[in-house]
Amino acid sequence: MRAVAILVRGPSESRMMHQILRLTSLFVVSLPLFVGCQEGRPFLSHQTLSGSQQANSSQVRQLEERDRRLGQLDQDNLDLQMRLAQHQQRNQQMAEQITLLRQQLNETATLARQWKKAKQNADKQVDGLVASTRARGGATIRANRNGDQPLQMITIPGLEVRRDNDVIRITLPTDLLFESGTAQLQAGGMGLLERVSGAISQAFPDHHIGIEGHTDSGPQSRGVSHHQLAAAQAQTVLEELSRRRRFPTQQMMTVSHGANHPRVSNATPMGRVKNRRIEIVIYPDRAS
Repeated sequence: MRAVAILVRGPSESRMMHQILRLTSLFVVSLPLFVGCQEGRPFLSHQTLSGSQQANSSQVRQLEERDRRLGQLDQDNLDLQMRLAQHQQRNQQMAEQITLLRQQLNETATLARQWKKAKQNADKQVDGLVASTRARGGATIRANRNGDQPLQMITIPGLEVRRDNDVIRITLPTDLLFESGTAQLQAGGMGLLERVSGAISQAFPDHHIGIEGHTDSGPQSRGVSHHQLAAAQAQTVLEELSRRRRFPTQQMMTVSHGANHPRVSNATPMGRVKNRRIEIVIYPDRAS
């Protein structure tokens, strides 16, 4: 190291020079520390940036995972809504089927009551006829068996009245009397029976009356047979005649022919209409 020669001229200059040397020494000693601090700053800044990037990356992954779960929840919710709608539709269909079955059951129960009542009345009529036959010495109801005069023809506007050997037959289309496929009278049917019962009570007040039920050969819509429907309809007519004109039940009887005795072919709609009928038969034999 080279020596530095300093010329000191006086005390004040000596003190000044001493201060300069101190400052210089302090600068020289502090310089490495200062340089070290300056060089350390880029390293610390890099560590801080790296940590921030890692934190941001973790947050991104968390957000992506959350979005994935939300998407899955939305899909699950949509599936549940579709399944719920399907269940509700099936429940509605089942409710409609139950309502329909209840209606059919009520109709069947009504027909069953009518058939039961018809059977009871028929049994009573048979018992009465048997008793009457026995009381008359074994005679049966036949046309003009006692030599009575032939029955006089009557006319009922709008209806067919014809002579069949010794009896008179009055034909009533069941389409005018009953609701389709039932033994339930229509309003017009009640009026028609009122006219018929009035004509019979005037012309044949005490003659035996037969009420025969006929159907076509078509399928029955309510699960009943042709004979059952014909019997129920004939029984309804008997009850109306008894109620309106007070014909005694011993004077009347019902017969169910079903589809066994068509008047015309059932091959056409018009033919089937003509075969669906009630025939009221007036016998020459008197009830009293």
